[in-house]
Amino acid sequence: MSSGELLSIPIDERPLVPAPDIRHRWWKWLFAALAALALVAIAIFAFRPTGFARAGVGGTAASNQPITTPVVMATLIDEVRLNGQLGFGEIVEFPRLNGILTALPVAGSEVQHGEQVYEVDGVPVVLFQGTRPFWRELNLGAMPGEDVRQLETNLAALGFYTGTPDTYFDSQTELALRAWQQSLGAPVTGVFSPNAVIVAASDSVRIHQVAARLGDTGVTPGTFSETELRATIPLTFAQARDLTAGTPVIVAIPGGVDISTEISAVDPGGLPTGLGGLTSGAATIYFVGGDQAAVAAVGAVGVRVTVVDDSDQPPTLVVPAVALIAPPGGGYAVEIWDGATIRRVPVEIGLVADARVQITGGDLRAGDEVVLAR
Repeated sequence: MSSGELLSIPIDERPLVPAPDIRHRWWKWLFAALAALALVAIAIFAFRPTGFARAGVGGTAASNQPITTPVVMATLIDEVRLNGQLGFGEIVEFPRLNGILTALPVAGSEVQHGEQVYEVDGVPVVLFQGTRPFWRELNLGAMPGEDVRQLETNLAALGFYTGTPDTYFDSQTELALRAWQQSLGAPVTGVFSPNAVIVAASDSVRIHQVAARLGDTGVTPGTFSETELRATIPLTFAQARDLTAGTPVIVAIPGGVDISTEISAVDPGGLPTGLGGLTSGAATIYFVGGDQAAVAAVGAVGVRVTVVDDSDQPPTLVVPAVALIAPPGGGYAVEIWDGATIRRVPVEIGLVADARVQITGGDLRAGDEVVLAR
């Protein structure tokens, strides 16, 4: 064959070329079209205006009605809610024994003035009331002192001393002391020993814990406290500064009982602890009469204490706290709904209490509908 001749191949001997699979390509096109439509739909959903477009603020109509509540005239009471704990007060340790413990107290029991607390060397150690510890033996010839007056006061309360308590230990004091020692079954010496009594500020104590066994010596028998429950409330330094004895409070105890009373004492705290810190503030509430019976019925449990400002407060505009908005430029505002549009109104606030806010300034009137949610 010359170079100018064409190569002729019979049709039945030509190589076969696969024909395009039109059906396969159609499915690919359809899938791609559906995916594109889905992306468009997602984009429209993501960037669509919300039920309330922000353009609706400031007077532009909004598409859905918001949740609103009316502005009201009301009196807010300044209330501070605190957590407290009912208890028997400070836990005090008994002095260490100078003899052998021959009778123990019972934990949880109460000991009254003049009664036996425990027994040492077969002699009762009884409860005296006072504000100072006895620090020396007292007998005829003792120097005058307030400890003599405290001894005579206790002997008088128990019916043994008939004179007027003073600072002098005289023959009348010795006669009363001997009669008291005889009533206890103790050696009648006419000499008073500080180890013969336990001194407490109240006329009765509650045995908190027994920490010794019969036959022990040189140890403390245990601890005691006062017998009446009181509420102790931890305070911040600011609260301890603002609260004073006599401040009205409401104490809520389990069972739905509210006791209206007042703060009895406030410890401002702020004293060095010796560990680089400061003591915390605390308030104490004592209960008397029927109130003591009410707290005694529930025992040493946690309570909720509400401090109430009982000063007269005039009615003012009040809105729920959730209606407040904090604009980027500072301050506060609320949104007003007039039935068709939303208008943002800057406001000044006063007292905040019970999830409500006092409005002290701003273009707001009672009856305006403030927006709570969109």
